Amino acid sequence: MNNDIKKELLSFEPSTLIVLFEIKLKDENNTPIGYYRFHAGENSFQKSIKYGDGVGKHEYFYIPCKAEGFDFSEDTLPRPTLTFDNTDGFFSLKTRYFKDFVGFDVKRKKTFVKFLHDSNFPNNKNPFGTGNESSYPDEEYSINKKNMENSDIISFEMVSKFEKEGGLIPARRIRYNVCPWQYRNVNGCGYSGKPIATKEDNLLFSATSTTYNKDTTYNLNNVVSLEIDGIDHYFVCMKNGTKTNPLKDKVNWKQDMCSKSVYGCRLRFGNPNNSVNNVEASQGLPFGGFPGAFSG
Repeated sequence: MNNDIKKELLSFEPSTLIVLFEIKLKDENNTPIGYYRFHAGENSFQKSIKYGDGVGKHEYFYIPCKAEGFDFSEDTLPRPTLTFDNTDGFFSLKTRYFKDFVGFDVKRKKTFVKFLHDSNFPNNKNPFGTGNESSYPDEEYSINKKNMENSDIISFEMVSKFEKEGGLIPARRIRYNVCPWQYRNVNGCGYSGKPIATKEDNLLFSATSTTYNKDTTYNLNNVVSLEIDGIDHYFVCMKNGTKTNPLKDKVNWKQDMCSKSVYGCRLRFGNPNNSVNNVEASQGLPFGGFPGAFSG
């Protein structure tokens, strides 16, 4: 634990405890697409809180919710719950899109008002202390299931990252034509070339890419890249005069994505037809599935 946090915790009058949450969002292909950052408005504080990287980098919005069940016991790891106000239907709508958030990573961050960045206060000055963003170690969880949903509330159960109940032995499922590796990740399949095809194996125009700029107008077959969690993702423009964000516009942009099949792997590393060429025969494909498991 940070020394500043220890001193504040043991002081006679510690400042108000602040708890922040971060849900890491991903699409149907497990590609990270952003975050929900929020706090529960504890101690009647209902404004956004700026926090992150020591400079108040991210904005954590106030969302009416209740977080409970974080205490550890001797016998079991905690299974906390997050319960949100659902009277406006916001979370019901999002659960349809994100499939109940199951498997999504959640971080719980705790600090004191004394350590909030200066940008959270009038005149950009924290009157309570240093504003250096000292904090407890982050607590990491995954959303395990949706507990309840009605017109008033929606509730989710979380599990600790250390909990192994329900794990698989072996840890990888044996699927003959589905590759589990993350596309374009150096620790995954390792492909780093030009755009090849969509996840349906529809071939894409291949050209030198430029980094996406929201102020630029793009035309047919322009190729742009967007960095998400350290990985470059590539998109091909489908229409002249396009100004939209590739992450949000699935009509005018097509993303280079692997189909996770042997054919998709061959499009990038081997022979696009369904035969084995000399390179594949000698070096193999970086395919992570188990083609030999197919029984016909």
